[in-house]
Amino acid sequence: MNSSKYRIYCSGPLFCPEELAGMNTVAQVLEQAGYSVFLPQRDGLEAYVLKYINTPLNTRLFYIRDQIDQAIFALDVYQIVKRCHAVLVNLNGRVPDEGAIVEASIAFSCNKPVLFYKNDCRAPFSGRDNAMILGLSRHKLVKDLNAIPKRMDQILNGKLFKQSEMNSTGALMETIKQGKKIWTMIKPFQHIPQKSSHQMDDLVKDILAICRSFPQDRDGD
Repeated sequence: MNSSKYRIYCSGPLFCPEELAGMNTVAQVLEQAGYSVFLPQRDGLEAYVLKYINTPLNTRLFYIRDQIDQAIFALDVYQIVKRCHAVLVNLNGRVPDEGAIVEASIAFSCNKPVLFYKNDCRAPFSGRDNAMILGLSRHKLVKDLNAIPKRMDQILNGKLFKQSEMNSTGALMETIKQGKKIWTMIKPFQHIPQKSSHQMDDLVKDILAICRSFPQDRDGD
């Protein structure tokens, strides 16, 4: 297995302790097999910004949530399109996570391999998920967590999926550029175990400076 040269985007639900633990386990299985992994809850803006502002008590930063949401979107699009070689999607749950399906769709549109993992008996259509979801992957769904690295190796090294160059234009390319700026900005923080409130305030301000350049076309409430 020649996995060390590949980076995998780990996509799935991350909104409660059980979901976070499940995604950590998925990432660890890949990393123990030698893959590099981008795990949004650990490596994305969720880890550096949301936990400081995602509370109704923090009214000081409430007004910037739209921009932060756009920053999360831009960073994740950049990771999927430009940095990662494939996307692993955790479909466990009563219904698939909406964000994970969007991420799988972006990867599909870029001709990036999408691999689904599901060890959950819940599914809406006689034990199967929606065809529009399953159609995003050309590979058989994996039910055994420990089988994920081998299947990913077959996909990336076994020529099961031929990647092609993507022509990125318009909003997609602009989003990728913004995501790259944000990634460059938060990357140094990965090596700081204890982040001060002053450091986080500065990071939020820097991200906002990028966010102000995002095209906004939102309907008023």
